[in-house]
Amino acid sequence: MNWKKISEKVAFKGWRSILQKTFELPDGKKATFDVIQTNDFVTIVAFTKNKEAILIKQYRPGPEKVLASFPEGGIEAGEAPEIAAARELLEETGYQASQYIFLKKFRAAYNTQLQVCVLAVDCEKIATQKLDTTEFIDVFLLPIEKFRRLLTNPKEESFNNVGAGYLALDYMGWL
Repeated sequence: MNWKKISEKVAFKGWRSILQKTFELPDGKKATFDVIQTNDFVTIVAFTKNKEAILIKQYRPGPEKVLASFPEGGIEAGEAPEIAAARELLEETGYQASQYIFLKKFRAAYNTQLQVCVLAVDCEKIATQKLDTTEFIDVFLLPIEKFRRLLTNPKEESFNNVGAGYLALDYMGWL
């Protein structure tokens, strides 16, 4: 399966950029793909000492609706994912964990970014949120039983971290 990159150009540059990458395919044909270029980020799967999932709700411009998720944020250049997780969890929720555990890295098909999933355990509220100027985040807690139902509800489309949720529940032995 040999793909050969022939060219790459920036088609749009903004907060996220769109790259156009042209490849020679294994059959000798050429094809161009649009790829979103953005920074790596961390997803923080956080639970309180009482086995409550720490979740956030915020408006998302893509689907133009409020979505629930785990806290997430950018990983700075040279920053360890666990450090980014601690910083973002505190900024977005005011919670701090006793331990941050690396779980997994994820890649998307048409995106350059790396998503790193970090588990935050035994979290306690220690501060108020310190949000960026474009962030309007509501924090809420879900007991583990209700969180499991959120993950498995086939009609629930407003939670976008299902895979990270299952990964953490499996790691913790809570499935």
